[in-house]
Amino acid sequence: MEAKFARVNMIDFLSEEALAEVQNRYVNIREKTYPGLEFTVWVRTGPQSMMTLSIYESEEALLATTENHQELIASTAEFVKDIFFYEGGVSGLASTLVTDGFVTFDNAK
Repeated sequence: MEAKFARVNMIDFLSEEALAEVQNRYVNIREKTYPGLEFTVWVRTGPQSMMTLSIYESEEALLATTENHQELIASTAEFVKDIFFYEGGVSGLASTLVTDGFVTFDNAK
C-alpha cells in the first residue's frame, strides 16, 4: 500500500445550526473540491464542535487540495468560532468500514 497523508481539522462552531449548515455544504462539494480524498470522518466532540479526519491517496493529493480547503474555510467563516488543522503522513491504518459516498450519523440518541 502506498503511503497515505491526512488532514485533521479541529472546528468550534458558533451554534449547532452552524455546524449542521457547514456539514451540509461539505456534503455537496466534497467530491469536486477534494480530489484524491479517500476517507473522511467527522467526530462530534461537543454540541458545537467537530474534529474531522481526511485521508488522501498521496502527499501530492493532499497538497493539491490545500487552496480549496482554505477557500472552504473562508466561505464558512460566518459559522465558525475557531478552526485549525494539522497535516501529515499516516503511520498506521486499519478499517472494516466501507461506505458509498459521505455518510452522516445521528449521534443525538
